[in-house]
Amino acid sequence: MQLGIRKTAALVVALSATAWVAPAQAGGAVAGATEFTQIANNLQLILSYEQQIESYVRQGLQLQAQLQNLVSNPTSLLGPEIGQMINTMGKIMSTGQSIGYNMAQIDKNFASTFKNPTAMNFSKMFTSWHKTNTDTLEGALKAIGAQRDQYASNEAALSDLYNRSQATKGNLDALQTMAQINVRQIQELQSLKELLGTQAQAQVTYMATQNAKDQKALDDLESILRRDPTPIPAAVSAPAPKWKNFGR
Repeated sequence: MQLGIRKTAALVVALSATAWVAPAQAGGAVAGATEFTQIANNLQLILSYEQQIESYVRQGLQLQAQLQNLVSNPTSLLGPEIGQMINTMGKIMSTGQSIGYNMAQIDKNFASTFKNPTAMNFSKMFTSWHKTNTDTLEGALKAIGAQRDQYASNEAALSDLYNRSQATKGNLDALQTMAQINVRQIQELQSLKELLGTQAQAQVTYMATQNAKDQKALDDLESILRRDPTPIPAAVSAPAPKWKNFGR
């Protein structure tokens, strides 16, 4: 498990510890509990996404080594071999885009539900990341006069890009194009992972801040009560009203 994943896992534990304090001391308000539950779920999801990204980055690095070997010796290229590499690249690309899109929507909904501007900012950042990622393939396809929406999947788009580059410029140029796209994907996945980690930290900080506010409110109330400890007289010990025997 990499450092980023360990950090997020620690944040999940920290938030869980905070949860036991906030609902009990803040009176267990439904809105607060719902907000906390959503944040806890988001952190679990982020942890899962980070693990997926780590796995895909490793696959991308393996692909890069294979592509570099083929670039060095393009005559050794086998059809099924490059086809499998392209499919793997496409799956990695699709997974990253799915994660970025999902996080943008989750943060947007959270911001709308709980009036949280920080969540809206993260939604915009994930949306920006998603656009940058899709622009990588879109830009390469424009070079051959094609567009991404012409294809059913990223795998199909990459396969056509490779075949058409190979037909016009040869194996070496086609392999170099794939290698460049793969390097870019690795960089963007690492950027996505950093963004996920930043959000995890922000969410835990937010909940800790809310918990501290709740605790301060309770401390202030206790301080007020301690300043005037005189008990309120019970009804049985209160003086009788002057009109008790009125009319007798």
